[in-house]
Amino acid sequence: MKNLLTFLLLTLLFACGGKQTTEEIAVVEEPKNILENLTFSIDTLVVDPGEEIINLKHLGANYVSLSPSKDQFCFFDRSRPTLHEIDLNTLKLTNNYPFEEEGPDGIGRFVYLFKRLSDGNFWVQDLLGSTSVFSKTGKKIRAIEFNKEELLQDFPLGLNLTYELQVDLGRRKFYSLPLMFKVEKKHFAVMNSSGQTEKIVELPEFDKIEKFKVEYNSGRDGGDGRGELVRLEQPNDLVLISSTVGNGIYIYNPELDSLWYQEFPHELTPLEKDVKVKNVVHSPLELEAEREKFHTQIDYWGFYWDEHTQRYYRFASIGLSRASTDSPKKYNHYLFAYDKELTLKGEAKLEGLEKIPAAGFFKDGKLYSYVNVEDELGFAVFTFDF
Repeated sequence: MKNLLTFLLLTLLFACGGKQTTEEIAVVEEPKNILENLTFSIDTLVVDPGEEIINLKHLGANYVSLSPSKDQFCFFDRSRPTLHEIDLNTLKLTNNYPFEEEGPDGIGRFVYLFKRLSDGNFWVQDLLGSTSVFSKTGKKIRAIEFNKEELLQDFPLGLNLTYELQVDLGRRKFYSLPLMFKVEKKHFAVMNSSGQTEKIVELPEFDKIEKFKVEYNSGRDGGDGRGELVRLEQPNDLVLISSTVGNGIYIYNPELDSLWYQEFPHELTPLEKDVKVKNVVHSPLELEAEREKFHTQIDYWGFYWDEHTQRYYRFASIGLSRASTDSPKKYNHYLFAYDKELTLKGEAKLEGLEKIPAAGFFKDGKLYSYVNVEDELGFAVFTFDF
């Protein structure tokens, strides 16, 4: 019996071993540049508003939001004020929710930010920095008070604590880029749900941004200028702090409470701006001359997260030389792809694209950018094939 069991065992092992040697396992190796053969198309879709007139005067990133399921698009018209709810599957306006300006549920006259939270309520911030949470039916749920005296005890008075404020509802955290005019250092703040500070840290790699600031003060008639954009966003789990100056970004991992700076080995575009400008000018003509220096410099924009491909995407643009400042501005545009850990996976020049989306979101693997289509709300839908 023992010999019989040994023989059966050896036969079974031999059969299994033979099967492994005869079957071929296909391993698809990802190309070094996944966007090398990129093609794209753009379709324009228009929302059916029914009998309603949607006022697009204030259509912009501060007043639009997406539901977690990506089935609903919300646009807050701050001039009425009214919240419009659009079904993205049928492209129809489904609901309008009026808000009050005054009273216990008053939203105020100067709404600066109106964003949907993951629980279905809305985060509202006015131009003076006051913040509240509202239901979509216009009921004030909670006012948020930030303890600025404690938060900013080691920083200059007047620092705008809520600049670029992001709400991480799941972790009960707030993130922001505290800002003050004439304060050159850039900072990143993490606060808890009670408005108490956890940390405010400097971002020294962004000191270079000040080199590209141009100011003109005409005295009695006011002033003008030009500066680089710094943005804070949380397109997925990671908090990203970027600027238009270069491709380098700060990455904050909320789970690890870890912040680090990272640059990317792009090959198609300059890694950052490379131009010398006058930081102070004394006439509108001189200001325009300094602004023109930036026209052929790289601009890096924000990040998009696509759940379908599990990748981040980012656009960049470079202006083409022109005969005079009166000539129309034309650009070359680029797209970059990164994996979930923000490792560069691909880059491509977008041949024939005249304008990159100012803002938008990925849905079902396609990039939706809201647009004004002859005074009707619509979406430019980008399909990328690679």
